[in-house]
Amino acid sequence: MNIKLIQRFGKIFYLITGFTLFLIGLILDVIGKNVGPVFAQVDLIKIGAFVAFYLFIQSYWKRESIPLKRLTAILILGTVVLGISLLLAVAIGTEFEFKGSSLIPNNYSTIFISNALAVIIGVAAIIFILLLKDILVYKPRRYTKRNFLILVIGLLAATFSAISLNPYESRLITTILFGIFVVLILINSFRMPWIVFLKKREKVLTIVFTFSILVILTALSIIFQDNSSAGKSILYFSHSLKYFVDGTFLFVLLYSLIAFLSTIFHLPTSDTFDRKMSEVASLHNLSKLVTQVLDFNELVDSVTGMTLQVCEAKSSWLEIIQPAEKLKNLKPEQSGIYVAAQKNISVLDINHINLSSSFTLRSSVINDRKPVMIDDFKNDSRTEQLSNLGSKIGSILAVPLIARNELVGILYATKETEYGFDREDLEVISAFADQAAVAVDNSRLIEKSFERERLMREMNLAQEMQKKLLPQSIPNIEHIELEAFSSPAFEVGGDYYDFMMIDDKRLAIVIGDVSGKGVSAAFYMAEMKGVFQSLCKIYPSPKDFLINANQAISSSIDKRSFISLIYAVLDIETGVVTSARAGHCPFILAKESDVSFIRPNGIGLGMGNSELFAKYIQESQTQLKSGDAVIFFTDGITVAHTKDGDEFGYSRLLEAIKNNRNNSAIDIRDAIILSVNKYMQNQPPHDDITLIILKWLRN
Repeated sequence: MNIKLIQRFGKIFYLITGFTLFLIGLILDVIGKNVGPVFAQVDLIKIGAFVAFYLFIQSYWKRESIPLKRLTAILILGTVVLGISLLLAVAIGTEFEFKGSSLIPNNYSTIFISNALAVIIGVAAIIFILLLKDILVYKPRRYTKRNFLILVIGLLAATFSAISLNPYESRLITTILFGIFVVLILINSFRMPWIVFLKKREKVLTIVFTFSILVILTALSIIFQDNSSAGKSILYFSHSLKYFVDGTFLFVLLYSLIAFLSTIFHLPTSDTFDRKMSEVASLHNLSKLVTQVLDFNELVDSVTGMTLQVCEAKSSWLEIIQPAEKLKNLKPEQSGIYVAAQKNISVLDINHINLSSSFTLRSSVINDRKPVMIDDFKNDSRTEQLSNLGSKIGSILAVPLIARNELVGILYATKETEYGFDREDLEVISAFADQAAVAVDNSRLIEKSFERERLMREMNLAQEMQKKLLPQSIPNIEHIELEAFSSPAFEVGGDYYDFMMIDDKRLAIVIGDVSGKGVSAAFYMAEMKGVFQSLCKIYPSPKDFLINANQAISSSIDKRSFISLIYAVLDIETGVVTSARAGHCPFILAKESDVSFIRPNGIGLGMGNSELFAKYIQESQTQLKSGDAVIFFTDGITVAHTKDGDEFGYSRLLEAIKNNRNNSAIDIRDAIILSVNKYMQNQPPHDDITLIILKWLRN
């Protein structure tokens, strides 16, 4: 069966049982009026009814962790019980007769009203106990619950010891047990740590509430005296219940009295406690900002606002010191320090404070990296020249914001009164400034991270675009093996190579290197691709191509940059390679008998005017035989070096080619790359590396 359904049936069972036992007791009282007591243990039936009522209430009870709310509930419940008791007490009158130590009701209405009043007061007493329990177990210690349990046991022991007593009879054991219960009340009533954590307003409310509870419980105790009509009603219903109600009222009365006096004693320290709570809350909120605030403006605004709360300042502002990397980009008229946020003070007044004298708080904090506190702003020798601000500022405090041993800003606070800041203020604001410094530093790091991420995205995009500038496939020509390899040293590079069929018989090959590295070199590389594809079919002669390429490039290339290039045209029928070199590395011809450099004269594109460039350009022809290989490369291979700075050089390149010249084009390419990597011990290259291997296989 469903657990919730079982619990619901249980609650209904408790309620029905309670009312059933109550009705049985009522019937027995009615019968007893006419024929005398018919059941000696009628008290047990009535106590059973209250046990059932307790179980029913407990099944719905939810603990409240705020004691002040429970005090409010006690006050409301006491007021309601007092009102009902007064009404019923008036209705009951004095319609009882004494018969020995017993009370005999004069009519049936007295029986009904007495039973109703007893149930109301008894249930109210149970609720009082539960409410006090919630207050007592606030921030419990090891023995808190145990002490309360002993108190309840003491109350129940005194209650059960009075079973079957006539209204005005007494037992020694009951008196003793009730006395022990009073001692237990005193032990538990001093358990009130919750008062310490109340704010001033809450303490004032506690004083009002506890005083009201004292008045109400005193009135209830008077109403339910043994000789009063209401007291007689409870005694008639059950002497045991009278002990339980009196004990509960006494417990509430004593606890409220001690709480009232304790709160009064704590009231003078409320302002200090409230301030401490504000400091803790502000530091906690700022610690959240350290990790959560991505908006720098929101961060600095929160810092200045919290500073006002932390030390109850009149005004506050935060100056930020620009990081070193930003200082380089500032114009001469711009300052490396600026007011990032201010509260209750104008920028004009701030500038007046920090720019109007030889001594300034700002310069003192920057030089010493220590807090500066001026107790009497108007009369202090350091600020007396700022007397026109004396009506606004009585005392001022400036604290440095230091993160990772770097001064990132200065936090200021002012008060209207002289000597407004004490040592405690200084310590609190210094601690607050430390948190603020971390928050500002984190904000900068996040900003840098976003900027770095943006640059990385742009660089990756540039890298993808540059890859598309290089040939996506290598021409497949019969009797020729053609392989290429290109690897930039950075995300983007300045090396370039390409192929194009000029016509059915001629293949154009270009390889180049832009001076410099990175994005600027990549832009020139992209421009070179456009020039190559535009001019290679118009000027198939390598010399004519380079002369016209120089004219196209010179107008746009930076005077401090140049492009080295080799342009070669292979006749795929005869095996003749016609080449021209514009300041580039020589290419290598690997024959079966020898490996040699081919280096026609020439200067780099963009290094001279058209006449000078044309004067130095030389065109050469090389006849290939079957098995010959031509290797074009950029200087990233020859200048590759170890940690000690020793370069790979031309001799090691020739050696690698000589050992593999009889292999396929792809094997020669891989052998060169492997040799370079091995020499560099697999360290990343310092320059872009590009290779083209052409193997002639026609007889």
